[in-house]
Amino acid sequence: MTQTLVNHRIQPLPKHVGTAGLRQLGYGVRLVPIGIQAMADAIIGRPDDANARWQQVHSERKASGVAVFGAGLASSVLGLMSWFLLLLLVMSVIRGPFYGLVEPGPYGAGTWGGPTRAGAWAVHAAVSIPIIVLIPFVLRGIAALHAALIRKVYGVSTARWVLPATIAVCAGGMLFFWSWIQQL
Repeated sequence: MTQTLVNHRIQPLPKHVGTAGLRQLGYGVRLVPIGIQAMADAIIGRPDDANARWQQVHSERKASGVAVFGAGLASSVLGLMSWFLLLLLVMSVIRGPFYGLVEPGPYGAGTWGGPTRAGAWAVHAAVSIPIIVLIPFVLRGIAALHAALIRKVYGVSTARWVLPATIAVCAGGMLFFWSWIQQL
């Protein structure tokens, strides 16, 4: 028997970034260790232990070891994506609007906005500001997708698109990360 989720709404991003806002944006960082522990629980035959780690679902249904392992794997991938996006956010904040302060030059013809310092600074700021604005929303989306996936694993009624969307986001995130590594 499946349960239905009543009155579940995704909370909006906080108006000010305080400890609650940072905790919400850091949700994905915690997914990696929790996902690894859930996969270990599934491997050793104790998938019920993973339910306490998710801390989201109160369901009478027990998830199978395969489902817990898959959710743990997806959690780990989503968590690694969150770490990567947080790294990009920090890099965008430091090297974007403040590019001229952290990079002394020289600025050649092949650099973004070069050969002048002002041009390089302007281009880096123009590229980084949308990234700085959008990454918190992407992190919030990853957290909402993960929460929906865990509810689905434990039999709580969710939308049909949750599992395909999770697989697509995980695959896309791994491809993005791989392409980023290849260009280094």
